[in-house]
Amino acid sequence: MKVRAPFVLRESYNDEVLNLLKSVTLGSNGARYQHQRLEQRIQQVYKPLFLNLERNEKVLGNITFCRRPINWYVRYFAFDIGMQANSQQPRSKASNSGLKKRIGEFFDHAFELEQDRPSTFYAYIDPRNERSLWMSQNFDFYTAAKIATQTFSRVKPKKQEGVSAVKVNDFIREKVKETYGKAPFYFTHHTFNEDPFYTLKVGGEIVALAKTHSAEWKISRLPGKNGVLLKNIIPYVPGLRKVIRPNSHVFSVVDSIWCKDHNHEWLEQLFEGILFHEKKNTMIWWVDQKEPLYIDVKNKINWGLLNKVNGVHEVDLVIRTQENQPKIEFNQPTYVTGFDFI
Repeated sequence: MKVRAPFVLRESYNDEVLNLLKSVTLGSNGARYQHQRLEQRIQQVYKPLFLNLERNEKVLGNITFCRRPINWYVRYFAFDIGMQANSQQPRSKASNSGLKKRIGEFFDHAFELEQDRPSTFYAYIDPRNERSLWMSQNFDFYTAAKIATQTFSRVKPKKQEGVSAVKVNDFIREKVKETYGKAPFYFTHHTFNEDPFYTLKVGGEIVALAKTHSAEWKISRLPGKNGVLLKNIIPYVPGLRKVIRPNSHVFSVVDSIWCKDHNHEWLEQLFEGILFHEKKNTMIWWVDQKEPLYIDVKNKINWGLLNKVNGVHEVDLVIRTQENQPKIEFNQPTYVTGFDFI
């Protein structure tokens, strides 16, 4: 697959790409944060393809594609601040239209590949983030689902009898496939190959399970009008300073969750047990808002202090299909792997 200068395609990253990604601050006009542990994450990416904007051996922009079967996931979309439209310019009329044209050509040509040809591209964006919206609007992505950012926190997580970390086994594989196997974007490379699963046993029977990933953010701003002030005050507020640590916010991420009979008490017990085992205070569950389990438990679980402060924020699942194809409408929940957000 060929691209036109100044773009270069690579199947491996270099220090320039890593440094660019480390410099990027994510989030909306409210919350702002930077991913940590990028060296680890970028090595875990499945079949990556790095579309770099390079000048004088310097990487000024990068779009990283994960070439998953059928669907390509757009994991990173980062450009040096000097290449980005400023807040005074309409995103659709930003400078560097030639660069936009070349990026658009890449999407078009990918649909014509003989091998690894995608059926769709997809990404997750914060709809309040202007740069994310610019990417979505200028390259013909559209919103296909709404994803909830559901936090769960405990100031002092308590040990929960029956909760334990386990290796992937046939029971776990069967339950995950039974629950999510027919969902759009079902992809289990990160589900079954990295980090542990946790199960809850009651009376010797497994009644709930979840996959976990460990993540770390550096938070520069929290949501709300007083987000910067709140971020600076938190270290001095008992309780809050346990569940939010702006300079090194380490937390658990869960996905691939199954709970027998959608019992909210069992699920809450599992979540608190995970926090106790992982010695953390905060967890995030990114989940399609149409997911039946989430619908049944979201108003019954005590989600904790962080949820009271921050609420539940929406993320858009956006997709791009071939030109002239009808828009895809999902009547069922999509599969979300937490790895895609960290």
